[in-house]
Amino acid sequence: MRMRMSKTTGRAQRAWLPWATWVALVLTGVYGTLFWIFRDVGPKVSAISEAARRLRVEHQAGDAIFLVPEYATRAREFLGDLQPLAVRDPLADDLETYRRVWVFGSFGEAEALRARFRTAGLEMNTESSFTVEDVTVDLYRVVSGAAEVYNFRDRIAQASVFHEKGGERVACAQRLGPAGNGPRDGLRWVCPYDRDWFYVGPEWQRMGDRLRLCLWAHPPREGRLLIRFPNVPLSGQIYGRAGHTLMAAVYGRAPVELDVEIDGLPSQRFEISSGDADRPFMMRTPMSGSSTVTFGISTPNNGANHFCFEASMRGVAVRR
Repeated sequence: MRMRMSKTTGRAQRAWLPWATWVALVLTGVYGTLFWIFRDVGPKVSAISEAARRLRVEHQAGDAIFLVPEYATRAREFLGDLQPLAVRDPLADDLETYRRVWVFGSFGEAEALRARFRTAGLEMNTESSFTVEDVTVDLYRVVSGAAEVYNFRDRIAQASVFHEKGGERVACAQRLGPAGNGPRDGLRWVCPYDRDWFYVGPEWQRMGDRLRLCLWAHPPREGRLLIRFPNVPLSGQIYGRAGHTLMAAVYGRAPVELDVEIDGLPSQRFEISSGDADRPFMMRTPMSGSSTVTFGISTPNNGANHFCFEASMRGVAVRR
């Protein structure tokens, strides 16, 4: 038998609905107000300033500073000239070439990372680590590292740049000053066509979740862009990071193929996928002598394929 709702019950429910809506809105407003009043706003500016001052006293050249969590970047106001890094995972970064690593932490993040840093082989310096109210600053020593012998980005002035296409090479030999986001003392080797993007030079680019000073090397429509560095001292390995800029990681249409060639040795090709923003690569080399090192950049489709890389020649890892 079908149950029928009385007219009185129907009117009561229709009258109740607006009141329920108003009560829900009021409770939501009260919750939002209380949340805003009692939320954790993080460390006081005075604590951040004092922690930054104490870090500066012991900071040394070659140290890295990580701000954690990555969104708590107020310390940049006091440490900006030391180029602190704000990344999601500091341990995913390349730590080998740093002597020491500082972790400037808020919201308990520095304490939460201690076990992972120890597992990664870094030693915590308890004498130099400290806490100022809600700010914790930890210092780690990089136990095993690799000395940087030659940085390709910093030697771009000695390089030769060519566009290789159909068996011919066109020199990109015009030397100009930096582009808009290049360092003030930087330079570019510019090709004779497509000059607004077809060049090689150091630039600041957002690669993944960090800002890197890397070599802008947009692949050509056809063929390869070649960057040749003469008389490079060979010391064991070439290590680098390569990827697409923030926009190209989304809109790039094809992978970029990065060839690394050392005279007299087989070349190696690394494929950087269209969504890859910060991929490491490594190639073994002899541990003595010198040679010409060439980087070749190409792609099946260069549309929106803004590419940047950095690389260095490193010695074998040693205990410090």
